[in-house]
Amino acid sequence: MGMICSRCIFPVLAFVLLITGACGYRFSGEGAGPRPGLQRIAIPVFENSTSEPDAGSILAGAIRRQFLRKGGMQVVPVAEAEAVFRGKITNVYTTAVAHLTFQSTIETRLYVTISVRCEDAGKGTVLWQDTSMTYYQVYLQDPDPLVSFTNRRQALEFIAGEMATRIHDRFLSNF
Repeated sequence: MGMICSRCIFPVLAFVLLITGACGYRFSGEGAGPRPGLQRIAIPVFENSTSEPDAGSILAGAIRRQFLRKGGMQVVPVAEAEAVFRGKITNVYTTAVAHLTFQSTIETRLYVTISVRCEDAGKGTVLWQDTSMTYYQVYLQDPDPLVSFTNRRQALEFIAGEMATRIHDRFLSNF
């Protein structure tokens, strides 16, 4: 077995770093978005065409928190915004995942589908959109309806947080 020459390691390492360092990858949620220089955005409550209570405000609130937490843009009222995120919850449904008995479901998967777009506040043109974003989360059913409601609400809030992260990151990455 021969030893690797210490003079050979540095040039090889430098070459590897050089070719992998310029590969074009970047962290998600970085970039100027579809309109560089955009500073003020509004995120009003999403329209809710489902029977899921408060879903529109839960989702819009999660998106606002995401933009506020990651910084870079101010979240302002619609009248002060350069761009406005508008959305609609188009579908909420469940499927049984696990059963205790033939007639007793213990785990349910909650699906939420939304249509969201960001419009230029002055021109009304669409800067970014996703017309069919779906996410899901499993929650536990309980014989107590209040516990089941709480579990479902927590699943909805989790979904809203995940969708908010994706919307923020895809918007800023212009993807």
